[in-house]
Amino acid sequence: MSKTLSIVQINDTHANLFPHGDARYTPGGFQVETLGGYPRILTKIKAYRQQYPEEVLVFDNGDTLHGSYEAIKTKGRVMLPYLKALGIDAMTFHWDAAYTPRHLKGLETELGYPILAANVYHAGTKKLFFKPTAMLEKNGLKVGIIGIASNIIQKNMPPVFWEGADFTDGIAEAKKHALALRKRGADLVILLSHLGYPQDIALLEQVAGIDLCLSGHTHNRVRHPQKVGSAYIIQSGALASAMGFLRLRVENKRIADIQHEYTVLDTSVPQDRGMLAQLHKDPVLNQYKAFLDETVGRTKIDLHRASSFYGTMDYLLLDAMRHTTGLPIAFSNGWRYGGAIKKGRLTRRDLYHIVPMDPMVMTAEMTGQEMVQMLEDNLESTFSPTPFKQMGGYIKRNSGLLIYFKLENPYGQRIQRVFAGEDEVAPDKTYRVAYVTPQAVPQKVGRQHRETGTHAVFAMEQLLKTGPYDRKNLEGYIPV
Repeated sequence: MSKTLSIVQINDTHANLFPHGDARYTPGGFQVETLGGYPRILTKIKAYRQQYPEEVLVFDNGDTLHGSYEAIKTKGRVMLPYLKALGIDAMTFHWDAAYTPRHLKGLETELGYPILAANVYHAGTKKLFFKPTAMLEKNGLKVGIIGIASNIIQKNMPPVFWEGADFTDGIAEAKKHALALRKRGADLVILLSHLGYPQDIALLEQVAGIDLCLSGHTHNRVRHPQKVGSAYIIQSGALASAMGFLRLRVENKRIADIQHEYTVLDTSVPQDRGMLAQLHKDPVLNQYKAFLDETVGRTKIDLHRASSFYGTMDYLLLDAMRHTTGLPIAFSNGWRYGGAIKKGRLTRRDLYHIVPMDPMVMTAEMTGQEMVQMLEDNLESTFSPTPFKQMGGYIKRNSGLLIYFKLENPYGQRIQRVFAGEDEVAPDKTYRVAYVTPQAVPQKVGRQHRETGTHAVFAMEQLLKTGPYDRKNLEGYIPV
């Protein structure tokens, strides 16, 4: 006898409570539109629950409690009432650990649903930090859920993210728990993961017993479920701009049929009036509203992070760092969050979308050889053919360099030529550079790492005071 189950997925919303700019892919290139927000997510969830009563489960892949000024100021707490209103059944995490894993564990109690992470342990032990699995019952089906948190947290995030915790890649844990959940009578086993789309596929190729993977982290806009072995996998965009819905027919403890809906949360989806009113009355949001909505400048170009190779958002940040330091070269990490900003007026809120943690602008010295090696390492960590060597994010952003590279080459042979201004970067020459966060320039690279006393948002405001932002040259990296 077959039974049906409906599943809603949200992933990588990055605290985008309100509608915001995001980039769509169009025949004419990237197009910035206003999309998303939690009131639209709630509208869709309510519709699914009405259409399929007693069979809807809602899952959140994480990158939820970080990404806005208000989220960071409240260490994620501003998000709690809106997450609870969605009726989420379980989540896992990545940037949500920015306030320490222990703080995230405390938020779990307030949320009222489990934060699952089978691959996170108390440091130096094999004692789990979070619950590894959950067994949920819906429409007569026993549904086993395995949570896998981002495995790169301990590798390339600031130490506060993994304070008191150890992280693994989750493969051994997924094997163990898939088998255990089956033994407990699960009709279906779902992997709720924040490893990233390529990593999840690699895991599914090694782990038996998983029927469905809800993937997060890499912001893939998967419009049709893909099958890996006997498992299906989806990922549903990012930034609360889209969401995924699955309707499954389960027969003899397997998925006999799968229907999928990828929904772009544009103006065709009405905003839930109750949540919208709640947002407008929220005392925390209102506390910072005037500060964030103040106009700080203008931009003549759309700002986005839609491409792995460049981001106009990042160029504004990088050019501001060069302006404030007077240095010719600047680096930032290839962050994927932030959405997009249509050309025109810029508010302080827009600048915090670009870099919500508002880090200090730093300077350092490095040789040309060190700089090229850093770029080579970054290409490997971004595009490694071995998925579990990928460290997340887009290519490292830079202003002041022109980098020719061959992406198909093996590690160590991708960078072809690097130019700083009119001159090729010389291996033995020392260069002074500006950067934000060790994700851009690790402390082990170069020397004389120093704080400037200026934070990123202020640096952007100072640049905007010189006039509207514009940039014609977007070629920091040229594939050859």
